[in-house]
Amino acid sequence: MPTALTLSLVLAVSARWSFEDAYDDVAGGAWYQGQNNEDATLAWGESYVMASLAAMARATNHPMYLDRLAEHIDAVLAQRDDARGVADWRGISGPCWRNTSYQSPTPYCYAVHTGMLVTPMLEFVAAVEASPWAQQAGDDGETLASKAERYLVAAQESVAFHDDEWNDGGYYVFPDVPNLAAAGQIQPLNQSNALGRAHLLLAALTGDAGALAKATALATRFRAQISTGADGALLWNYGAGAYAAPGEDISHAAINVEFAVLAAQHGVVFDDTDLAGLATTFRERIYLDDATFSDFIGGGSTNGDSYRAQIGRWVVLAPWSASTYAAVRDAYDRDYAPPVGSGSVLLGWALLAEHEPLRCAPFFYVADWDDQGDVREATAYGANLQTIPPALQSSCLVPVEHDAPRPTVVAQWDGEAYHRVASWTASGAAVRKHIPYDPRFPFVYARDGVLFEFEDAFVDGDGIVVHEPAELVPPTIESEPPATAVLDQPLDYVPVAGGDEPRWWSLIDAPGDARIDPASGAIAWTPDAPGDFDMVIRLENDVGAVEQAFSVHVDGFGGLDLKDDPTAADEGSGTNSGTSGSGDVGSSGVASSEGGGSGVGSSPATSREDGCSCTLDARGRAWWLVFAAVPWARRRRAGLNARASARSARSPR
Repeated sequence: MPTALTLSLVLAVSARWSFEDAYDDVAGGAWYQGQNNEDATLAWGESYVMASLAAMARATNHPMYLDRLAEHIDAVLAQRDDARGVADWRGISGPCWRNTSYQSPTPYCYAVHTGMLVTPMLEFVAAVEASPWAQQAGDDGETLASKAERYLVAAQESVAFHDDEWNDGGYYVFPDVPNLAAAGQIQPLNQSNALGRAHLLLAALTGDAGALAKATALATRFRAQISTGADGALLWNYGAGAYAAPGEDISHAAINVEFAVLAAQHGVVFDDTDLAGLATTFRERIYLDDATFSDFIGGGSTNGDSYRAQIGRWVVLAPWSASTYAAVRDAYDRDYAPPVGSGSVLLGWALLAEHEPLRCAPFFYVADWDDQGDVREATAYGANLQTIPPALQSSCLVPVEHDAPRPTVVAQWDGEAYHRVASWTASGAAVRKHIPYDPRFPFVYARDGVLFEFEDAFVDGDGIVVHEPAELVPPTIESEPPATAVLDQPLDYVPVAGGDEPRWWSLIDAPGDARIDPASGAIAWTPDAPGDFDMVIRLENDVGAVEQAFSVHVDGFGGLDLKDDPTAADEGSGTNSGTSGSGDVGSSGVASSEGGGSGVGSSPATSREDGCSCTLDARGRAWWLVFAAVPWARRRRAGLNARASARSARSPR
């Protein structure tokens, strides 16, 4: 019987619910289903929706998101040229998605469009390939494994369709398409690299040496086109060549960044140093302050309508820059809160969920503050605030409600110098923003806390005002779990929770057919065999996580306990066990409940029935670590209702 595997990395959860609100509010979650790519709607709309669902699967390890993603993938495949019975400019009806808007009226399939659409399909395959639930059938009767097999073949077909445009120099070339202005020219970096992401995943999934060779050639050429600025920022042009300011726009550049991150994760050309340089590009060239973002990677114009919202796609660099996460999160909270009508903004929320750090509580340094009761006002330039991060090697977000009368820089002390981690505009009223703790500067200053200072054009008697911080309360599970259940009757357990909201419930270990509602924690499971069954439920909020472990004994028919009947067969009475930790709260932020839960620290190996002994990687992002599935019909936030259910039925957070 398959079991869920324990996740070591603890993330905050509020962005997950923002994603849920955003996802539901466009066609009830259907988004662009049923539309074709003649005007690039699928390439520049639906691809982001699919990518967002893949990111949410990584963020939550919840098969619910794979169910949703599968529905979107099937809709996209139904719009492929060979499925529609339409042809390109050569009369070929191929495994691609033609466009007629950029080179009207000539139909042509762009490699970049294929790359945008097949990459989330391959992310689905990667998620399912070693999942404990791969053989579970969805509402349509098809297993996740079967879907993954179909999507892999479809992706291979679509990628191969562009082989005649490939050049071994590490790029794709536009063919001589009528009415295409760039016919015969090398495709821009982002267009070639969009398909490069698919090559990377195909190489990892299938061992395809040709795909790896193409990915390596693409990465090598891209890296060779990058210049390094005096500030350490990595800079390049839309069409390659010697860098000329301001470089590529931040929207197209995000595709190149995603390719570089994926290449580094697969050990292809790029490495952590490169990704830190890309993070510097965002932090020093794109992010000016909480309201102002450059349109190009080298600076220049700001806050363009076509560009500003695309900052969310740069959150893939959050592991190398805490400031990147905080800058995007504050902007999204204020300017792109649900409902949203943009697939790229939806992806931004999903990436914010995938990389959301825990919150850490601020406290005031002893000097330079006038205590006015509910608030404190700075009495000098450089008034300090502190926090104690959960672990010095991990970023966290410090929530700060403040009123800044002037533009203010927040800087973190490293023992020798201050480093900008945030820039705030004058607020004019009390606002809430986040100070990112940057683990690049792990200096403990006083009272076990790291130190930040507020830098502005200080005016005596008119300093920045900071509200007394609210207590951050980690989650608790306050109810006793059931010890017994009855065969063929639903288990009745809705755990009682404490701690800050919002919260997110998960099953960490359970029988394979058990389900849990992420909003309420209600467990849905009807035992169909007698025996003893182990369960571990997990509750997370923005401060930490707690787990409750328990065992449920299921009696036999009519209350007869078959395990005590010497004539009963052994089959059907097996148990489902997980791996226990020490129960201490460690750097992971997971604590055990009094019910006997397991604390999660390092990454224990967990054996599955298929013989796989799987462990987490250092970042806890392994695709195959999936929480227990929630059926499609229960996939919405308040009880995860079906798409057609009334939004008024949602339960509170």
